[in-house]
Amino acid sequence: MPLQKKTLKGNFQASKQAEREFQRALKKVARASGHIVEAHVDGITIKDQQKMTKSLEAYAELLGPWAERQATNMINLVKKSNQKAYKQKAKALSTELKKQFLVGKHMTAEALISYDLHREQVALIKSIPIEAGLRAQELARKGVLAGQRAMPDQSTIEEIKKELGLSTEVATSRAVLIARTETAKANATINQARAMSAGSNQYRWHNSGDSAVRPSHKTYKGRPLQGMIFSWDNPPTLSDGMTGHPGEFPNCRCFAEPIFPEE
Repeated sequence: MPLQKKTLKGNFQASKQAEREFQRALKKVARASGHIVEAHVDGITIKDQQKMTKSLEAYAELLGPWAERQATNMINLVKKSNQKAYKQKAKALSTELKKQFLVGKHMTAEALISYDLHREQVALIKSIPIEAGLRAQELARKGVLAGQRAMPDQSTIEEIKKELGLSTEVATSRAVLIARTETAKANATINQARAMSAGSNQYRWHNSGDSAVRPSHKTYKGRPLQGMIFSWDNPPTLSDGMTGHPGEFPNCRCFAEPIFPEE
């Protein structure tokens, strides 16, 4: 797996537009979910846990059609951005690769994964209210236990009270993480399907190249990871113990540049 010096052909990074729009959508759900939780919180207790849970479950169900549209929009934007990258790549390579993508040879593989991607994103959107409720219940449980001690830890109780009061903020922060992670994962999945259907067996690993790149995505077995070549059917296990291709990890901004036989 030698370090490659070739110039990147095509921007295969996850769509920034898709991430921004998906993030805005998820933030709306997170804020609404947080408000429902906070309306049922009194100090370190939940006034009516059953009522709160039912409200969150009802909201999750109402999200169905809207969640379908948001998932479709995100996936379509990712596809569009990735298709543009392949056209850029094709210009630098053969007319055969260009023809494959102009006639849509990759569409069969893409169609097989789009349904699963869409279903996963809809389920994820609808899970945000439920998870907000579960988090609140766990905090309230800890609050009860802290208050039942012979000598209650007031600092712990105050911290739990604060955390319960920040339900909207916490849910919104999680929405931002989800948007980045899921957009990158969708891009990675679509990119791999298109690459392999067009005859690619390998890719070059690219990271964002800034100071925020995590250590395990900077080096691999003591060498710079940037530009290294890996096989699609053999994802690397990084120094943090996680195995996968670029973009498949939580909050990952790395991406794969497909390599074709003629390169």
